[in-house]
Amino acid sequence: MRVVHSVGPAALGLFVQLVGCASDGLWGNVSDSSSPANPKVLFVGIDGLRGDGVSGSTMPRLDAIMREGAWTRTASTQLHARTVSGPGWASMLTGVDANKHGISRNGGWEGMDRSYPTLIGRSHELGLRTATAINWLPIQMMLIEPGSTDAVSVGSDGLVAEEMVSRLENEDFDVHFVAFDDVDRVGHQTGFTLDNPAYVEAIELTDERVGWMLDAIGNRANRKQEDWLVLVTSDHGGSGTSHGALDEDCRTIPLIVWGDSVSPSIIPPGEGSHLDIHPTVMAHLGYRPKESWLLDGTIRGSE
Repeated sequence: MRVVHSVGPAALGLFVQLVGCASDGLWGNVSDSSSPANPKVLFVGIDGLRGDGVSGSTMPRLDAIMREGAWTRTASTQLHARTVSGPGWASMLTGVDANKHGISRNGGWEGMDRSYPTLIGRSHELGLRTATAINWLPIQMMLIEPGSTDAVSVGSDGLVAEEMVSRLENEDFDVHFVAFDDVDRVGHQTGFTLDNPAYVEAIELTDERVGWMLDAIGNRANRKQEDWLVLVTSDHGGSGTSHGALDEDCRTIPLIVWGDSVSPSIIPPGEGSHLDIHPTVMAHLGYRPKESWLLDGTIRGSE
């Protein structure tokens, strides 16, 4: 495992101890039918992005993959814990609600039920190569299984975006996971509302960074032999300068699923959850979820 040294010395020291339907798309051609498709995944989590954030902001890159993929602005967070980052990220990664994985707050990490693997841990156990680029350190340090990530980048949103672009352009991993934090940080500072220019600006800058990664996918040397799936969602929304309630403002989030095998569609109102990330990723990689996994999410867009 390679770690990019991009955090302060104290945090880095602790971190190192703890982690061991086919058509031409906007980002390159779909898999070449003359060659076996090589499934690849990019999962982007945007901390603190409200569901209406993808309609009240100028987001040309996310708008484009929404037009070409399956999407909803009214997906739900997990529903068995407060709408805070710990249970949100744990639910995205494991595909089960907080009453199963055991994380109900930003802490208590030792109580996580490891019988529900994260999508990074499960992919690693299946022999797939994984790369992560993460701003909020507990995701890598406390949620993702130690030793399951082949390449790790940690740091600011700009740095982790640049690091993942480099990996997408120059390396060959199967599962790529990026966790952004700036939208949530700005929401706490100035408000999680679309009439707040600072919150909207943070969303729009994140959209630009997502675009860098989409361009990197389109420019890959083996793009025509690859079958890509890109997923975007959030851990929670927000209200005022906070979140935590299971009300509409805090639990309503976007869910976007785009890829070579995904047909354009709108996920019906009342459906869609960030619990859908894990089963959708595994199905795309060729490992359709088993009943014994006890997942709570649903496969979206990629059957």
